Amino acid sequence: MLRSLYSGISGLNSNSIEMDVIGNNIANANTVGYKSSRVTFREMLSQNIQGASRPVSGQRGGINPMQIGLGTSVGSIDTRFHQGALQNTGMVSDLALQGDGFFMLSDGAGTVYSRAGAFGLDSANFMVDPGSGLRLQGIMANSDGVITPGSWTDIMIDPSMTVAAMPTDTVQLYGNLDVDAEARGSILESSHFMAAASGTDLLTSMYAQDGGTMGLQDSNRIAMTGMVDTGAGASTLSISPFVVGSTVPGEGGATLAELATWIEDQLAALPEFNPGDIVLTLEADGSLTLNNASGSASLLNLQLSIPGNSNFNDTFNFSNTIAPGGSGTTIDPSGQGQARAAATSDDLLTDIFNSRGESLGLNVSPLNPQTTLSLGGTVGTSEAPSYNLVVDDASTVQDLLTGLQIAFGMSTDPVTIDAQGEIVMLGEIGTENSLGQVAIREVGEVNPTLETSFDFIQVQQADDGQEFTMASTVYDSLGDTHNVQFTFTKQVGLNQWNWVAQMEGSEVITEGGSGTMSFSESGEIIAFGYADGADQLSFTPQAAGRQGAETVSFRIDAGQFGEFNGMSQFSAPADLQSLANGYPPGDLLDFEIDTTGTIIGRFSNDTMQTLARIGIASFANNDGLLKAGGNTFQLSSNSGQALTGFAGGNLGTMVISGALEGSNVDLTAELTNLVVAQRAFQANARVVTTGDQILQEIVSMVR
Repeated sequence: MLRSLYSGISGLNSNSIEMDVIGNNIANANTVGYKSSRVTFREMLSQNIQGASRPVSGQRGGINPMQIGLGTSVGSIDTRFHQGALQNTGMVSDLALQGDGFFMLSDGAGTVYSRAGAFGLDSANFMVDPGSGLRLQGIMANSDGVITPGSWTDIMIDPSMTVAAMPTDTVQLYGNLDVDAEARGSILESSHFMAAASGTDLLTSMYAQDGGTMGLQDSNRIAMTGMVDTGAGASTLSISPFVVGSTVPGEGGATLAELATWIEDQLAALPEFNPGDIVLTLEADGSLTLNNASGSASLLNLQLSIPGNSNFNDTFNFSNTIAPGGSGTTIDPSGQGQARAAATSDDLLTDIFNSRGESLGLNVSPLNPQTTLSLGGTVGTSEAPSYNLVVDDASTVQDLLTGLQIAFGMSTDPVTIDAQGEIVMLGEIGTENSLGQVAIREVGEVNPTLETSFDFIQVQQADDGQEFTMASTVYDSLGDTHNVQFTFTKQVGLNQWNWVAQMEGSEVITEGGSGTMSFSESGEIIAFGYADGADQLSFTPQAAGRQGAETVSFRIDAGQFGEFNGMSQFSAPADLQSLANGYPPGDLLDFEIDTTGTIIGRFSNDTMQTLARIGIASFANNDGLLKAGGNTFQLSSNSGQALTGFAGGNLGTMVISGALEGSNVDLTAELTNLVVAQRAFQANARVVTTGDQILQEIVSMVR
C-alpha cells in the first residue's frame, strides 16, 4: 500500500519540475535569443514480486515476471537550439545569427556564448551587450583594412578613425572618338579629258569621239555583224562574240589592239577570203581602217555592237560597202567614228580633247611654236598667285598638272589625272587652304573652248578637323586634387590618334605626357603608347624647388586590346569619360555589417574599409552547454571545446544586421504541455489521497 503513496509523491515531484520548466519557457517567450527547454521522465526502479521461469519441455510453459514500479523521476532537462524567428529592428548593431553558432562575449577574465545579438557601443566605443557590459569578440583590421589571423579581441569602433589619402595609380579612359573628325583638304575633280585611242588603251576606259563614255566592263560581249557578197549572193556573218577582259586565246581581250586583231582574224578566217586579204589598221586619230584585198568578196554593213550601247555602236560602224580591192573606215560622213581613250599624264596638251570631244585649240604651230597658259584661282578666301605655264608642241598633261600644283601651293599631294581622264586636285588640310574656283586661260588669245574645258567640281570640302578633350581628377599622396586634361587629334588617313596630357595648374609633367593610340578597322583599340617610351604618366604636384607631395605616377588604361571595353573609334559622336582611382583622406561617418560578420566603415571620402570581423563559436554538443544567465552559455565537460571562426565559411552561418533572433518558445505547445502537466499533477495527488483513505479504512478496522 505504501508503494502507491511513494509513486504518487514521485509523480508530484516530477510534474512539478515540468511545470517549473514550462513556466520558465512561457516567461521567456519574448526574450531575445532565448532557447526553450523541455523535460523528459523516466521510470524508477521496479520491485520484483515474482521472477520469470522458462518453459519445461513436455510439461508447463514459461511464467512472466511480476514487478511493481516505484514511481517516476526526471530523466533530463534539455535545451532546444532550433532557429528562432528573425525580427527586423533597423539598427545596424542589432545582429541575428541565421544558422548554427554563438556570439563570443568576454568580461576580460573569461568567455561566454550567446545567441542574443542586441549590441551597442559603450562610452569607450567597444561593442557590448548593453545589459551586461560583456564585450563582443572578433578580430580588428589593420590600418589598411586587412584582417590578419590572430587572437580574439574586443571589437571597438573608433569614431575618430581616419583613412589616409591614396594617390592615383590608374586612370581609365572610356568612350568613342569620331572617325570623321580628322582634318581634310578640298578635293576637286574636273570633267574628263581624252586622247585619240591607241592599241594599248583598255577597252574599259574608252570614250566616243563626242566625249560620251562607252562604259565597257569585263565580260561584256561585242558582236560583229554584216554580210559577205561574192556576186553570187550575200551571206550573213556568223561569228562568236568578242568577250571583253577574256584571257582565253581567240575569245577576247582587254585592249583596243586585241579587239582589232580579233576583227582581222575573224574576217580572214571566212571561206570567201584568202590569207592576207583582210588588213585592219588602227589610225593615229583613233579610227579603224579595213583594207579588202580579195578579188571578189565585198563586206556589207560591217558593224561592232553591244546591245543598248550607242556610244560604242556608233564608233565602230564601218562604211556600208567595202568592195574588193577597196577599204572602209569607221569615220562617218559627219566626221564621227574616232575612238577616244582617257587622257594620261604623258599625252601632249596639243593632242587632248575635252569632255565634249573638242580640241583645246591651243595656238601652237610652226608659225607660233609656243603659247602661255595662265593658271590661277582661289585658295581659302584669297586669290591664288597666278602661275604662267609655257606650252609648246612637246608639253604634256603632266606639265599642266605640275603647274596647277605650283599655282595653288599644294606640296603634300601632287595633282593627278585618274583612269577616267579626270584631273584630281587634293588641297592642303584645313579650311584656310580650301580650293575654290580654278581659272585657266590662254594669255593673249581668245579661247573660250579652253576656258570652259576645266569645269571642276568639289567632291570633298576642306575641314579643320576636330579635337576631343576629357578631364580627369587625380590625387597626390597628400590627398590634394589635380586636373589632367587629355586632348585627342586624329592622324589624317590613319586609324591612329595622337593624345596629349596637360595639367590645368602649375604642375609639371616629367614623363609620359603624350603618345598615340591605334584602332582596328572594326573600331576596337589595338595599341596605346607613350611618345617618350615611358610606361606611365608622371608629374610633380608642386612647383620645382618646393616641398609637398610625392611625384604622382599613374598608368593610363584605354581598354583591353582587341576588345570594346575602353576607347573605341566609330563614325558616331564623340563621348569621352575617365575614371581615376585614389582618394583624399576621410573621416569615419558610419559603419555597416555584412553577412560574414565583417564590419565595414564608410568614410567622408566615399570610401569603404574593413574595420573588424565578428567571431563565431560552435560546439560539438550544444545541449551540453550550461546556461549562465543573461542569455549566455558556458562550456561544460559534455559540450566540447569551442570551435571558433567566422560566419560565411564552412560553418554555413550568416550574420543578419538590423535584426534580432526571437525566442524559439512555441506558446501553443507550452500551454498545451502546461495543461498536460497540470492534469498529471492532479492525478498523482489523487493517488496520494486515495492511498490515505485506504490507510484510514485499515485503521478503522481495529475499532
